[in-house]
Amino acid sequence: MVRVVPFLQRVRMKDYKSIASCEVAFTPLLVLLGPNGAGKSNFVDALLFVADALGSTPADAVAKRGGLSEVLRRGPEAIDEFTIELEFAVEVDGEPAPVEYGFTLGRDITEHRSLVVRREYCLVRLTGNEGEIQRPGFNVESGHIAGVGGIEPDRLFLPLAATHSELSKVYHSLRSMLFHHLDTDRMRQIEPDRRGTQLGYSGERLGSVLGHLARNHPTFKNRVDDYLKAIVPEAVGVNQRLIDTYSTVELRTRSGERSFGPEAISEGTLHAAGVLAALFQPAVLDGQATLVAIEEPETALHPAAAGTLFDALTEASERVQVVITTQSADLLDRDDVDPASVRVVTMTDGITVIGEIDEVSRRLVRDKRTTLGELMRGGQLQPEAGG
Repeated sequence: MVRVVPFLQRVRMKDYKSIASCEVAFTPLLVLLGPNGAGKSNFVDALLFVADALGSTPADAVAKRGGLSEVLRRGPEAIDEFTIELEFAVEVDGEPAPVEYGFTLGRDITEHRSLVVRREYCLVRLTGNEGEIQRPGFNVESGHIAGVGGIEPDRLFLPLAATHSELSKVYHSLRSMLFHHLDTDRMRQIEPDRRGTQLGYSGERLGSVLGHLARNHPTFKNRVDDYLKAIVPEAVGVNQRLIDTYSTVELRTRSGERSFGPEAISEGTLHAAGVLAALFQPAVLDGQATLVAIEEPETALHPAAAGTLFDALTEASERVQVVITTQSADLLDRDDVDPASVRVVTMTDGITVIGEIDEVSRRLVRDKRTTLGELMRGGQLQPEAGG
């Protein structure tokens, strides 16, 4: 099964961490570009919050982030709620069906709970046999659903409503977004071998993922090795190393037959291997993942290898939607980067601003007079006014 690409089409949010308000249109490969501390990770974390809240409870997702005071935007005015809204598509009978889903969470003024769901809604647009538009979905206001009754005010309704076939697709599509912020120390650890697994948030289970690719998707395992060789010229490939029932990774190099274990692999090489495994992991190849988000994929990478990494990101985005955060001008230092796929992220007076590249910059890139990387180095990239 191949997922609809792009999965996410538009996201709106209000008062989430440093984001006062934003509306972001998505592309198959979306690049969130901006300096450290601008709020790129906060935007990605809002998407992860949706998956977390649906997989457990909103309260658990908030607690994971340090409590509601750490999630709500801080400002001079009192802010007691935040909103996340998504427009995306799911496959129904072989055709993409547009979906709108969102919720507003806020403080519980009765103090009986840590927070309450003030509103949650879902709308799926389906074309019937006679061309009419059918609209299965729901609208929850303060824990009450018209025609259904009440639910616990601190719970989301979508996990319960997922027994309906179309709403099940909505729920599982949102839960199938994958997020990665790779940690090479975590990736060096020896772990129990888990076949058919997906890469963890910090890069856990890298060896198991590589082993699964070698056994079940050898063509794509070769793609991982080919990209790694282009990024790290002395490398031949990266493989799973099995120790009884435990798993780790090893690097094969051009210098003889020797393989190096995880402790001897450089940070840049190991991080690059993790990025490639994230892009071509089994959940992507089997059509299960709807989106793969990777924070700072260029970390510890030699600038000369940035072009190869961008090629890998582009290839993967033909199968699954890819979202990355980056502050690297080198990654965009090429004339085939589509400015429409880049969102500039800046911080102004403590507020994150996210917008499309301004028209002047788009025209310069379109006319091949400069690259986005050169504009970034010169401090000329700015979000479109009103972004």
